[in-house]
Amino acid sequence: MKSIALVAGVAAAVLAAQAVQAKTVLSDNFNSDAQTLNWSGDSTFTSLPGPQTQSPNIASTDLIGTGFFDFYPGNGNYVDLDGTTGWGNLPFAGILQSNASFGAGTYTLSFDLGGNARGAPAQTTDVYLGSTLVASLNLSSSSPWTLYSYTVKTTGGPLVFDELGPSDQQGNILDNVTMNSVPEPASWAMMLLGLGAIGGVMRRSRLAPIAG
Repeated sequence: MKSIALVAGVAAAVLAAQAVQAKTVLSDNFNSDAQTLNWSGDSTFTSLPGPQTQSPNIASTDLIGTGFFDFYPGNGNYVDLDGTTGWGNLPFAGILQSNASFGAGTYTLSFDLGGNARGAPAQTTDVYLGSTLVASLNLSSSSPWTLYSYTVKTTGGPLVFDELGPSDQQGNILDNVTMNSVPEPASWAMMLLGLGAIGGVMRRSRLAPIAG
């Protein structure tokens, strides 16, 4: 019976540990996608029509990179957040939105973002997870590609990169987007209870008299 209890305790602890591990819920480096202007998106993101596009229903970002408007050489593909439909130097340029909508909870988000690298005016990229504003990043043309990392608590919704403009077809450059779910405290407590159960069974096994 003690062996059965020990096995059960181990199984409970393993299941609890699996439950509390951070899980990757979104990852995209854009390298498997075909480069194009007015990029419509992929299985992870959709490039939405921007409010200031020259024509309605045309994607508002470009997918560029190696051999094709390569402003950050050696980094594969990446997204120009103010695509070739932007015009007029007006507010609001490109909008990139995740295809998935995420549940309420806490997440870690990381991405690379750099300036437009073309001598254009500074652009601001707002990052949202659902209705939660994660960051508002104003980058000059010469701003280097930088890894940004955040921990975000949200009521849920899609991940959005919203380029505020001015719309001039020369936006901030985005790459390597990754988001992980963060275990809730209740899950950690469940794991600790499971580990405690194992310890208790093992202590009782050591203290039990050996049959002669």
